[in-house]
Amino acid sequence: MDEPTVLRGLRREMTKETFEELAALQCAVEEILGYVGTTERKLEAWCRKNYRRPLKEMLSMIRQDGLIAIRRASFEQLKKSATIITQQYNRFLPDAGRDPRESAEAAIRALNAAMAPEPEELRDLYREGEEA
Repeated sequence: MDEPTVLRGLRREMTKETFEELAALQCAVEEILGYVGTTERKLEAWCRKNYRRPLKEMLSMIRQDGLIAIRRASFEQLKKSATIITQQYNRFLPDAGRDPRESAEAAIRALNAAMAPEPEELRDLYREGEEA
């Protein structure tokens, strides 16, 4: 592959490293355009010249690097903080340790209650309908 080129914008020059850093930071195309001071047409041409791929394809691919970096940083923080471990445990494993039959039985009770409302609930429901 040829030597990577520099995209000269109104505000600054963009190198391949800068582009990859901005993409990893989850920057949108508009943000990159404003940061460099260029047009989407020029950025697209620069991307095709340097990567031999369309801009959107490369952005999507390089953004994954940023997501992985975020995940790595999160795991490093998990190693240092019991509070964060608890929050993540509750977020990703909220039902860990519970008997799955409890949830199923609660869902069945809720469905039965919805299918056979109490007489007072029916009266209230029809009374509300007459008032409207």
